[in-house]
Amino acid sequence: MSATVHSLHPQNRAATAAPAYGLSTATVKAVSGDLIVLRHSEHAEGRLAASCLLAPEPGDTVLITHAEHAAPAYILAVLERARPQAAELNLPGGNTLSSNSQGLTLHSQTLNLNTSGKLQMNSSEVDINAASGSMRVKHWQGWFDTAETHAVNVKFTAKTLSSQVGRLIQRLVESFRRTEGLDETRAGRVHVSAQDHHHVNAGHITHTARGFVKIDGSKIDLG
Repeated sequence: MSATVHSLHPQNRAATAAPAYGLSTATVKAVSGDLIVLRHSEHAEGRLAASCLLAPEPGDTVLITHAEHAAPAYILAVLERARPQAAELNLPGGNTLSSNSQGLTLHSQTLNLNTSGKLQMNSSEVDINAASGSMRVKHWQGWFDTAETHAVNVKFTAKTLSSQVGRLIQRLVESFRRTEGLDETRAGRVHVSAQDHHHVNAGHITHTARGFVKIDGSKIDLG
């Protein structure tokens, strides 16, 4: 009977085990693009984790996770702000949401607001600046104490236009109007003043007065 004896060597578990992750705090020294310079005893820089939407700023205290074997450090959360009155959220797609003592600002390439119910906005002042605009509303109502409009070219198309104005004042350089059907004016008094020439051309002209008719001129031609 013969036997062969083999020696057993213990395996190095440290070489095969997964990296041990740890948590610690650090202070942000500077922000350079995607890299964040840290004040930490072992890690000089770190990357922002995808779950941390709040953008770190210099002086902030952050929570980082780090592994052995020179694995990169990731910033999980901002624990304390150096400037608590200001913050910026980095949203996917390059969009940012900034908040400070002046208000809230949203930076986005395209912004869509969709609601199946009612959209209501209340503000003491509204400013809208755009290169071009388009609005489609089935029914529109507006109440204004004072309205001012400045435009270079205006084109207005309507099937029926009805307006009620207490007093209308128009100042025009030139005015051209064409009416295919009836043009009727009803007024308590009508005054027409022309500095140069007043010309009326019609197939038939009828002037009817219930009282006095006066025609005055330096020269009058009839017929």
